[in-house]
Amino acid sequence: MKKHYITTAIVTDILVLALFVLGTGFYTCISAMDIIKPYWDRVNTVADWNNLSPDYNTTEQELIINSYYAWNFHNDFRLDGMGLYACIGLADGTVLESSDFCLAWKSEDSLMETEEVRIFAIPQGFEDPYNIYDPVFEGECDDVYIHGGTMVYQEKTYQLDDFDYSLGERVSVEDWADGQYLYCYVCRLARDDYGRKLNQEAEDIYNEFLASFNSGSLSMPAEKQDIWTSYKISCCLTPAGYMYTVQVFHPVELVLRSNIALYIVLLVVMLAALILIPLFIAKLYRSRKEYEMRSRRLTRGVAHELKTPLAVTKAYMDNWDILSEEDRTKYAEMVGREIDDMSDLITTLLEMDKIDSGRIKLNLEEVEISSLISSVYKRVKPLADERKLEVKIDTDKEYVIKADLRLMKIAISNYLTNMVKYADKEAKVDIWMNGSKVLVQFKNDSTNDSKSNTDKLSSNGMGIEINENIMKLHGFKSGSNLREHETVYWFEAEKV
Repeated sequence: MKKHYITTAIVTDILVLALFVLGTGFYTCISAMDIIKPYWDRVNTVADWNNLSPDYNTTEQELIINSYYAWNFHNDFRLDGMGLYACIGLADGTVLESSDFCLAWKSEDSLMETEEVRIFAIPQGFEDPYNIYDPVFEGECDDVYIHGGTMVYQEKTYQLDDFDYSLGERVSVEDWADGQYLYCYVCRLARDDYGRKLNQEAEDIYNEFLASFNSGSLSMPAEKQDIWTSYKISCCLTPAGYMYTVQVFHPVELVLRSNIALYIVLLVVMLAALILIPLFIAKLYRSRKEYEMRSRRLTRGVAHELKTPLAVTKAYMDNWDILSEEDRTKYAEMVGREIDDMSDLITTLLEMDKIDSGRIKLNLEEVEISSLISSVYKRVKPLADERKLEVKIDTDKEYVIKADLRLMKIAISNYLTNMVKYADKEAKVDIWMNGSKVLVQFKNDSTNDSKSNTDKLSSNGMGIEINENIMKLHGFKSGSNLREHETVYWFEAEKV
């Protein structure tokens, strides 16, 4: 049976684990598919910035500026978790790759009424991630870039990096600005380590695609949509050169990152279930074992209790024919008592069945426990007198508890009968307060060894079995202590 419970626990844990994996997997896949469309729409929007007509007479300057606008649009309107790599190939063989930069618009005011723009590197040590309003530059610029020098902004001076590529004649930035307002916009193509990782992945995709293209195999598609990795490679050819844009995102990874708290909670719940299920099944196993042990004890108890009256009755009946009329009357009374004992035993069994099945409803009322014990003892006293026992009952104080009077009479009768039945010379009932609770102990001086302990707690203690159920039904604590020269049964109830 134990093996069956272990197998059940393992199978249940496997099913819970499978349900967790399948459930979270299904949710993740559905959520990832929902993510693809809005991200793909944004990918196409960025790609449209590079969609210049092949016969459009684009100059190198226009090609460069248009590409930087596309990168800037990616910075402004990208969704979290989207990587970008782009490059510009000019007619002279120069290749310019995407990186962080700033755009400086020249205008008569902050409304940027002109499209004339220059590109410069993000100042070293500059922390503001968005805008720079009308800075002062010390350095040179050509038709596209501001090359090196310094930028003074809000009373701070920043050093600018130079660009490797120049286009057109260089003049001072001051001459180019010609006293007009400069509005500068900061474009960062990666905002964190994850963004930089995605940008590098986009570059790797471009290099792989380019190698495939140059080899003539065209084994790598220009775009791909799935829940694991989605990317698009856009290309535009003009007389001035070409532009490539690669954008990449991972739908499943985005779902995981955005729902990390939910996944952690689900994981904790799943782990708790994996731990609690075996514990619950182990508890069921222990309950089943306890039930079986109780059933065996009950069977032994019934057999023991019925064996004696049946044997006595059979002996009387076997000798009935040879008895005188006077003896027949006497033995008939004895047989009647034995039958009454068996009837009481059957009543006890039926009472136990009612308690075990939960068909008994408690009728709680205030019960004075000392008086109840004294009253019930009057029915047990003849047995004590017959055995010449000294019995002491503590009735000095009144202790009121809430209990079902009928059931408590049964329990106390069983306790007192068991106490008197197994006593050697004396028995005692002690009642006192244990904090806010009333503690009642039924003691006798019986001698105990390992065998008698087992007997008294099992085969001869069917009434005690009923008592345990009655106490559980009331929510009272109960138990027993068997020492070498003393046996104690007790219960503890809240005092009113």
